[in-house]
Amino acid sequence: VRIDAAAVTELHQTEWRKVCVVVACGAPSRVSDMRRWIRLLEGIEDFARAESCEATRIIGRRGWARVLTSYQTKRIVLEKDL
Repeated sequence: VRIDAAAVTELHQTEWRKVCVVVACGAPSRVSDMRRWIRLLEGIEDFARAESCEATRIIGRRGWARVLTSYQTKRIVLEKDL
């Protein structure tokens, strides 16, 4: 079994809605490797929907905004409405 990436999520109930926050993600840094696992975010989004979340958030480097184009930069937090 090959593990291409690992992520940690937390479910947060804000004043307005419930969100799934990706608080940590680790993987090899090569772009070619990223293409192998970036699609796995869809599974996290499916999990978030199943948990009644209205959005997913990624707290990370600004560089993620170039890769995750369906997310919006809000402060230095990437967020996608579900």
